[in-house]
Amino acid sequence: MTSRRDLLRLAVGGGLSLAGLTACGAGGVSTTTSPATTSGDPLAPPSPIRTPTPDAPPRRLIALSSADLDVLQALDREPTAAWAVDGTGPRPWRMRPAPPSPEWDGPGLPSLRSLLPFGVDAFVLATADVTESELRGYERLATVIVDPQGRPGWRDHLDLVAGAVDRDPAPAAASTGRALEEWAGGQRRIGVDTLVVVIGTGARPDTPVATLAAESPLGTEIRALGFDVDSRPEPVPYRDLRRTGVQVVRVDPRDGDLVAAVRQPSVTSLPWALERLTRGRRSA
Repeated sequence: MTSRRDLLRLAVGGGLSLAGLTACGAGGVSTTTSPATTSGDPLAPPSPIRTPTPDAPPRRLIALSSADLDVLQALDREPTAAWAVDGTGPRPWRMRPAPPSPEWDGPGLPSLRSLLPFGVDAFVLATADVTESELRGYERLATVIVDPQGRPGWRDHLDLVAGAVDRDPAPAAASTGRALEEWAGGQRRIGVDTLVVVIGTGARPDTPVATLAAESPLGTEIRALGFDVDSRPEPVPYRDLRRTGVQVVRVDPRDGDLVAAVRQPSVTSLPWALERLTRGRRSA
C-alpha cells in the first residue's frame, strides 16, 4: 500500500501547474505586456505577464511535461526536446519515440543553462509543475505556453497548444472523443454509473484502501464523461466500496505507465488509462 503522503501526491496531480500562452519576445516574437497580478493564495499558480501576437507561432519547442509531449505529438508537432519529471521514454499510448532530453537531474524543472543548447523559441509547460521564479526565468528566453487558471482538461489542453503552435486540433479531438464515447458506452451497458479508483498493490475485503480524489485530474475527466466518482477522505475497507453500479478499479503505484497517465491525463493517455483500468472488469 502507498503512504498517505504518496496518495496525496498522486491524488492532486503532483503540485502546482499552469496551462495558457505567454511570450517574452525572444527570437523575434512580438509581444504585449500587461501588469503582473499577485494573489494572496500561496497555492495559486503564478500568472504569466506577457502574451504573444498571433502572427508568429513558435517553431522550435521544448515540452516540459509528459502530457505536453503527448499533446504536441498528437498535433503532429515533434518538439526539439522534451523533459518530464516522470520521464519521456516509451509509453503505450505514444506513436512516436521521445525526442532528445536536456541533461538535468536536479530538483524541479531543468535550469535555463541546460536548455540553452537547444535554441528553442517556445517552452510548452501547460501541465508542468512550475514555480513563479521558474516561469519568469523561462520568459526571459522564449515564448512560454501556460495558463494561470491551472492544469487544463484534455480538450482544453489540446486546444490551447494547438492555437499556440498553429495546428488544427480537430483530428486529434475527434479520435479521442470517439474512444472516450466507446469506453463510456461500454461501462453504461454493464450497469456502471460510479467509479472508485483504489490506490494500492492489492487488497483483501477488510483491507483499508485509499481512493483517488474526485477533484484529481483523472477524477475530473471521469465526471466529465457523466459518471460519479466515489472518493473517501480516509482509507476504508475494500468491501465498503463495492455496491451495485460501482466499478472499482486499481492503480498499482509500481506501474509507471498507469501512474503517469492517471497523474495527468492527456489527449492520448486518457483513453488508454481508462481502458487499462476497466479491462475485463464488471460492476459490482
